[in-house]
Amino acid sequence: MNHDKERIWFLKDINIYEGISEKTLCLLAPKAYEEGFKKGTQIYTPHEKNQNIYVLKHGEVILYHSKNGKRSVFDTLGSGSVFGTFDPSQENPTHFAETTKRTELCITPLDEFQKVIHHHPEIMLNLMQRMAYRIQDYETKMRNSIETASERVYSELERLQKKRQFSLIGRFMPIPLQITHEKLAEHTNLNRVTVTRSLKKLKNEGLITINGKGVIEIRK
Repeated sequence: MNHDKERIWFLKDINIYEGISEKTLCLLAPKAYEEGFKKGTQIYTPHEKNQNIYVLKHGEVILYHSKNGKRSVFDTLGSGSVFGTFDPSQENPTHFAETTKRTELCITPLDEFQKVIHHHPEIMLNLMQRMAYRIQDYETKMRNSIETASERVYSELERLQKKRQFSLIGRFMPIPLQITHEKLAEHTNLNRVTVTRSLKKLKNEGLITINGKGVIEIRK
């Protein structure tokens, strides 16, 4: 019972369920379940069926494509993010989802999620607002891809820092940006050597600082 109350509290704290009564959430909560994942766990891949909606409770998840062993990360998700398969005609995801740290997810089967939306269309409106934000973020990433290497690295650092500081539950979280050169290469589609050179250039120009622990701070 206490576990269900905790789950209801969590669902109420997510923007897509804003305005939904606790009674309704009580009906939704038993249909959802929570699951923990270790760092580096693939939640789903394009090679297997998966029709679930995921809400990220704690941790971090990256969404990426992979070809010939090379990964291209197109999104990094933090607490409150909603992701998964929203198209009932699509049995397999189009991308990979993987944890970058210990992560807890609230999982709802798509068919159950559709039933809730059918009776409460305001959830769809809230979800569309979240997706509009994500599309704008994707457009920013695509626009950055035509810049020079150092500009692309700087723009991606700005984008990642903003995503970490402003979660999809609408709260400011001053989380420092810490990312390896290898991970930044996956985010920018540059090789690791180019990323390292670009970071050094940005640091020499006084645009960023990097402390001994690898925490990067952007200087406006």
